[in-house]
Amino acid sequence: DENEDEITVTEPKIRKQTEDSQSSMVSVFGMINSDDQGEDEYYARYWPLYRMIQKNDWRGVEDFVTNDPGALTAKTVAPGSTTIFHAIVESLVDVESYDATCLLDKLASRVYPPTLARKDVYGYTALYQCAGKGSLRALKVLVKYNPDLTTIRSTGNNLPIHEAAYNGHKNTFQYLLEVTRGVDIYSGNDGAKMLSCLIDASLYDVAFDLLKLHPTIGRDSIDSRRIVLNTLAQMPYAFASGSRLGRLQRLIYNCIPVEEEFVSSIQTNDNQNVDGDMENLIVTSKIHSQKSTGAMWHQSHWMLWNALMRLAPSTKAIHEQKLAHMQTVEIVRIICKEVIWTRHIGKLRWALFTAARLGIHEFVNEFIMAYNRTAIMLNKDGRNIFDVAVLHRREKVFNLIHRVNYTTNLFLIEGNSGNNILHLAAKLVPSSEVAGGHCRCSGSLAKMVQRTYAVEKLIHPDMVGDENSSNQTPREVFTQEHKDLVKEGEKWMKETASSCSVVAALIITVVFAAAFTVPGGSDSRGIPNLLHEKSFMIFAISDMLALFSSITSVLMFLGILTSRYAEDDFLVSLPRKLIIGLVALFFSIASMMVAFGATVHISLSHKWNLVIIPVALVGCVPVTLFAFLQFPLLLDMWLSTYGRGIIIDSSWRELASCDLVAKGN
Repeated sequence: DENEDEITVTEPKIRKQTEDSQSSMVSVFGMINSDDQGEDEYYARYWPLYRMIQKNDWRGVEDFVTNDPGALTAKTVAPGSTTIFHAIVESLVDVESYDATCLLDKLASRVYPPTLARKDVYGYTALYQCAGKGSLRALKVLVKYNPDLTTIRSTGNNLPIHEAAYNGHKNTFQYLLEVTRGVDIYSGNDGAKMLSCLIDASLYDVAFDLLKLHPTIGRDSIDSRRIVLNTLAQMPYAFASGSRLGRLQRLIYNCIPVEEEFVSSIQTNDNQNVDGDMENLIVTSKIHSQKSTGAMWHQSHWMLWNALMRLAPSTKAIHEQKLAHMQTVEIVRIICKEVIWTRHIGKLRWALFTAARLGIHEFVNEFIMAYNRTAIMLNKDGRNIFDVAVLHRREKVFNLIHRVNYTTNLFLIEGNSGNNILHLAAKLVPSSEVAGGHCRCSGSLAKMVQRTYAVEKLIHPDMVGDENSSNQTPREVFTQEHKDLVKEGEKWMKETASSCSVVAALIITVVFAAAFTVPGGSDSRGIPNLLHEKSFMIFAISDMLALFSSITSVLMFLGILTSRYAEDDFLVSLPRKLIIGLVALFFSIASMMVAFGATVHISLSHKWNLVIIPVALVGCVPVTLFAFLQFPLLLDMWLSTYGRGIIIDSSWRELASCDLVAKGN
């Protein structure tokens, strides 16, 4: 019988282990070896123990180990665990229950601390695996019997706290912050790696709090800054520029206010030299996305959005996303501060050009604000950030040119291939940035021509006719690169114009015939009998409008069919004709349905005066359907033709997403 003060373990009903973990038990216990006994004898001795673990028979495991204490330190030669104790920990680490924790506590108390510190064949201790899986209960048990486990590194020179941070286990990470001693985890590469792992796991709030509590973390050396910036430069989704939001979500994102208090829940060790009482420190950083006029309006505005976030979880998710984006920008701003750029700029170059290539304009903007000579930095291909932005079609990054005091000399540098920036703008857009369909055939062509003209305005006139290493001018490069796209655009335009022309021609035929067969008939002089009826006047006007608009539509589509389809035609001429043609076609369909409704009302109103109501409702269906089907096309064509240009006005100022905190913070 067990003593009353001893922890008793009842048979737990644990069924959370997966089939994968059970199959791994077979491989771990399937091959057991010992120097003192034969393989068969050793295998037969511990086979019952394996079966107990496989069946989650933890009482049986405890009894077996009690009768055979040497079982815990028995070695295995199978891939993974080095001892049976490690194998038991692996099986229990995924089971978050009180019974499993009690069993692990009993087993760990019977193992010497050096045994707990043994690594498996992959270089991981049992505590390191617990940190990676977020098993906080098991981790506390292991730390209880060997506190030094928190400082044992893996073969990759990582600490358990790095593994917990990388896998996004927030509670486990914060516990390891408290118990990790003997290693300065806030300085050098360890601190930068910890910050980088938190960013990788999208724990931006924890990373931001950590920077506030320890301002030197990730900043005490250029290598530390490089580690953090390299991580952020590869995460476009961590910034507003990389978010994929629909039109409604984008509207909410732009309107929703962000005013949050970051209360640090990170506890620090007593031996850390940090100003203030770290256990009670509250770091408050208010981030405002909008400035309200008056305290009452600001408070009511915030309360309204707060209520909306409670009622609509999707709105709250957008708010959290916007907050995370602001935190990442602020992290970049803090890391870029106080760098000796002239000495170490080469080590941070990769992060800058990666962010420019991926279109993270917030990252590039902070880099430019911290180092005013960013524009003249070159990558290994001899390109500056604006060359890279043009090559990869990153318009917002290229618009940052207004942040630097650029001259035409900025674009005189030619890359290793002899291409100047106009050659790069003339190249075909990467397929990953083309949505396909009408955007690829027409809208993308318009944007490409716009981009070329926009860049041409910034460079010296002598560069327009420069030849590259292939003896091609920018115009020749554009023609060669886009010849297939021009053919696709021509084909799509002709097919669209032909289809719409058929519909418009049918409408012309119908409404023209209806003009001579008026409802109610005519007298001997050809004057309609119902001339003075309101319904007849509606019919006449709508029929006339349908005829004129359908003819206009046919003429526009005819202009498209007879176009010469040069590259410049896709900039304004062809899109404008298509827009006018589609709008006129929509107007003709709507007018024709009104004329039809008026005719039905004239014919049946004497029997049923309310006949106009169902006719109007049914008549709206084809008109609405046509509008919904063609509106995306019209919107894209309009934006590509008459929307904001590639290069915005030089009065452009602070990025909205970067306007977070006063520069004094």
